[in-house]
Amino acid sequence: MNHMEEMWDFPVVEGVDFPNANRVHPLMQRRVEKLLRHLRQDENIKKAALFGSSLEFRCSSYSDIDLYLEKYQKEKKLEPLPEVGCEVDIVTNLPPESALYREIDAKGLLLFER
Repeated sequence: MNHMEEMWDFPVVEGVDFPNANRVHPLMQRRVEKLLRHLRQDENIKKAALFGSSLEFRCSSYSDIDLYLEKYQKEKKLEPLPEVGCEVDIVTNLPPESALYREIDAKGLLLFER
């Protein structure tokens, strides 16, 4: 994850302050920041990564947010996410050999890992 040389470099919206915010489309930066604050409070989340159109120029006001989460306890449910003004799709605990995991690993943005 975080192959920066292959990622867009966007302007950062005023007031947004999370690592690599410039890799997230400006339309999604505040939304991602709000989700990130929430996800960091959940001690069961080992890793959080962003992938999909939120990291690309093609992002629009109709785009959703795609998140990949690795949880310590896979069966434990996530706390409800805060409202961010768009749909949030979550994928959890993929096997590393899966095609989607490999795509996220190649093109995704690691938000945090513990």
